[in-house]
Amino acid sequence: MTYTFLPAIARGSGLSVVSLGQVLSIRELTSLSAPFTGRATDSIGPMRVMAYSGLLAAFGLLLALGGTVGVVIGMIVFGFGRTAYQVAMRSWVADAVSYERRGRATGLIELTWGGASLIGLPIVGFLIASIRWWAPFLVLGIAAFLVSIRIATYDPATGRASLATSRKPHMSRFAIAAIATNGAITAAAQFLFLGHGLWLEDTYGLDTAEIGLAIVAVGFVEVVATLGSSRLTDRLGKRWSMLAGTMVMTAAMIVLAIVSAPPLIVGLALLAIAFLGFEFGIVSAIPLLSELDPGARAQMIGRDVSVSTVIRAAITFVASAIYLRTGFSTLMAIAAVAGVVACLLAIFAMTEPEIANSEAAS
Repeated sequence: MTYTFLPAIARGSGLSVVSLGQVLSIRELTSLSAPFTGRATDSIGPMRVMAYSGLLAAFGLLLALGGTVGVVIGMIVFGFGRTAYQVAMRSWVADAVSYERRGRATGLIELTWGGASLIGLPIVGFLIASIRWWAPFLVLGIAAFLVSIRIATYDPATGRASLATSRKPHMSRFAIAAIATNGAITAAAQFLFLGHGLWLEDTYGLDTAEIGLAIVAVGFVEVVATLGSSRLTDRLGKRWSMLAGTMVMTAAMIVLAIVSAPPLIVGLALLAIAFLGFEFGIVSAIPLLSELDPGARAQMIGRDVSVSTVIRAAITFVASAIYLRTGFSTLMAIAAVAGVVACLLAIFAMTEPEIANSEAAS
């Protein structure tokens, strides 16, 4: 929501758009803690880490109610909680589901992203428009707290059959290629995430509530993409699914770079296609990345999250300034280049982990 409603949250909290973008950049850097979270997850189990990190994220959301200072500190605290939860949850799924079926399981869980856009963002827009900018932080903070308490009531042992022996993950050339591909996909999408709210407001004159309703279309295609991933990724293969989604995303970005102010219905359709491609590709990447080193699973996931974090933080730091100086078309042109790099890496450098592991063993 901080990306879609960046202008409204910035105005309400007393920050400029550029300053809030820099705060979000700092928040992204908290994901550099992911390798440490990975070690903790491999040691004490993912379910316990999920409960603790959820409570931390809830606390960060509630801190944002404190105005300018609260938003700055709260976003950073939330970032640490979100990172730890992300690493632990992916590790838990990988432990519980075989690689052959993991695409379906991951796709079903990742429906929460599409649901957040389809249901959550219109509600956020309504809360901001009818109450104040801080209202969604209060609602989401309370919800995150309650869910985290519920997770804490589960037996931590159910999160993992047997804890992995702590060791450093093996960074094979296949693992490096997979992480680099995922990083390039993330880079392309981050420009879109940061720019689309500003673009909808400036190009079409949409207010906060209207932006929330417009994003319903994006949320719908995210749900479609995630359902598609849950059904197709295991059949097509994780690598080829990543490539297909990235190609669709990149094609839409190229069109937006060339025609940055199409009719509203066309602009929303292009946004939807870009988000559809990203969601399909990134959901397909999650099970692949979780299998790069099964003996140090959470730590490998943590390294991937850290790499993506550095990329997101760097882009978040500069994207708003680029938009204000040169416009949305420049953002999309840069994003398209990153998408092309991701496609080339997926074609020429990546392979399925099960194939890579067998080659490494031989």
